[in-house]
Formats: sequence, C-alpha cells, structure tokens
Amino acid sequence: MSINAKTIGFLGIEAYDLILFLSKLLLNLNQKVLLIDNSDTGALTCCIPVPDSLNPKVSKVSYQKIDFVKERASSEYEKAYDFILIDFGFKVNHKEIGNCSILYLITDKQQHNTLRFHNLKLIHVLKEQETYLIIKDLLNSESAAYLTDSLRDKINNIKQYFYLFEDDIDRENMVSLQYNNEVKFRRQSGQYKNLLMQILTEALQFNRTEVILAYKKAKRGV
Repeated sequence: MSINAKTIGFLGIEAYDLILFLSKLLLNLNQKVLLIDNSDTGALTCCIPVPDSLNPKVSKVSYQKIDFVKERASSEYEKAYDFILIDFGFKVNHKEIGNCSILYLITDKQQHNTLRFHNLKLIHVLKEQETYLIIKDLLNSESAAYLTDSLRDKINNIKQYFYLFEDDIDRENMVSLQYNNEVKFRRQSGQYKNLLMQILTEALQFNRTEVILAYKKAKRGV
C-alpha cells in the first residue's frame, strides 16, 4: 500500500457521482487526485470528456484539474497523488481492492443488489480495511433498518452506515454528470451534502472548517 496516496475504493452500484463530488472537494482542499475506472459498467468514464487523441487505458486524461485513467493499477500512481479514488462497480474480487485503505460498499433497496454483497468472497480482505456501507434510494427508515440487519449478518466489520433516501435533486445531479461532463454543486440535497461532509471530516479526517470552505468554493464554481 502506498506511503503517500490514500487509496479509496467504491464497490457496488453506481458511485460515480460520489466519486466526482468528493474529488472536487479534495481538489479544493489542495489535494492532488487521481480517478480510476476499474468498473464493469464504465459509468465513471461516461462522465469524463476524453479527447479523441487520448486513450485513458494508456494515458492520463486531465478533467477539471483532476486526473483520470481506466483499468489501471493504483500502484503505478501512488507516489504522485494524495488521493486515488477507484470505481470497481460490482467487480467484488478485483485484485486492486486489497490495495485500498478505505472501502465504501454501496447498494440500494433492490434485493438483487444486496444479494450480491451476501456472496462476497473478500471478507478476509475487508478485515484489513476501514469499511463503510452506503444504502441509496431508501423510502423510509423501516426499510433502512431491514437492509442494515440483513447486511450486518454477512459483513460484520462495517465501521459506519450511511443512508440516502430517494431525492429527485440527487438523481438529477447524477444524470447531469454524464450528459454535461461537469461537476456542479449548485443544488444538492441536505442529506447528500451531509454525506460528503462526514466522509471528509470523519473518514478522511480533514478539518471541518476547511471542508466547509472547500464546499463553498465548489458552490461558486471554483
């Protein structure tokens, strides 16, 4: 594992919106950030305007002062960056997962997605990592409790649970990232902003005042 970069993995359903918003805030916190799309869907790649002359599997693409590559090993870049954010999609046995110091498991209320976590074969890896669970698109607190209990039985070392309830603003922002290829903070739900704040201040241990200033800069389009 890198002595320089902190490598964060995102495993499960689409997390490209969270990855992009976090990367923008990290940039505003004066961190050098690399994004890697190692997913099965390529959803993150759809958000990056890649010039015809570049292949992100071979060359880095610069995107709003954040670098991006596709299907590459984090070890190639760990000495050059402060943070490396990797999208794995549902590649639950990807060899790069073991190189992540922090791992976010992301699911929603749909049973076929939660069942994919029930069959995880990397529990031995998760024991060595700081692991969090995000459940998206919830309808109510009752469904949140049911899903939490269901997953806790299978993965018992999750440090913290985060819940995101269905919100039209968050869904619109997610789709906009792919079609407009620009990270904007003009409108965000309170729950989504709180999630970003908690990740940065608690998991990544940035000063809260600095994070608030970074968020305000992002709101202004900086």
